[in-house]
Amino acid sequence: MKIITFIRPGEKTQPPSWADRVIKLYINDVRSALLSVFGYNEDILLLRSDVKVMDKVTIIKFFSSLKFSAVIKYNNQEIGYFLSTRDKNMNSRLVITHYSLKV
Repeated sequence: MKIITFIRPGEKTQPPSWADRVIKLYINDVRSALLSVFGYNEDILLLRSDVKVMDKVTIIKFFSSLKFSAVIKYNNQEIGYFLSTRDKNMNSRLVITHYSLKV
């Protein structure tokens, strides 16, 4: 499983240490960034760059156990998406709020 985030090209922010891969996009919202990670042949956790991952190992174990794609929310804000290789459905109805993900 890969944890991916995105930043705007030329942005002076430091990429988060929890990200396995950082992609540069001229996009502000996480839903629009989904199309950029659709081609991967492994499970993907796509998170906004301002998300704080409190326990990366727990996050990986939790999301690796899911069989369905999911929307990740924190305080009713979409902060990410989990795309399972078994179910790459961007219209997933499964909504997850995990204690190790904060904004």
